[in-house]
Amino acid sequence: MDARIKMMEGNVISVRVPIKIKRYGGKKLILLPEGAHMTAPQEASKPDETLVKALAKAYYWQNLIDTGRYKSIDDMSRQRKINSSYMSRILRLNQLAPQIKKAILDGTQPRQLSLQDMQTPFPDIWDEQLKHFGFA
Repeated sequence: MDARIKMMEGNVISVRVPIKIKRYGGKKLILLPEGAHMTAPQEASKPDETLVKALAKAYYWQNLIDTGRYKSIDDMSRQRKINSSYMSRILRLNQLAPQIKKAILDGTQPRQLSLQDMQTPFPDIWDEQLKHFGFA
């Protein structure tokens, strides 16, 4: 890359990088000089919608039981016509370590982590959960 740096008065540095601007499909593109390489910007973390929805369901369903709206998981699953086994597995997500929940909501959980992984039995102790799900 043929960038030119000039020292100016008063400790000011001036950097000149030769670029070209080209119109393409109604948009303006910046063309880099020959030999220059551009690295792709880091992709922003995007929360896994499936995991976020599962956490929300777990919180909501637990609240319905805690407030007395339903007497038990079986009562709620019967009235809502949802498989009680599925409901129990989703409700178990309320036992996840706070760091795991935060990572899921922020979209910073390990990419390979899926809802299916979280529906299998996992440790009760938070430090062990972090290791189990690949956080530590």
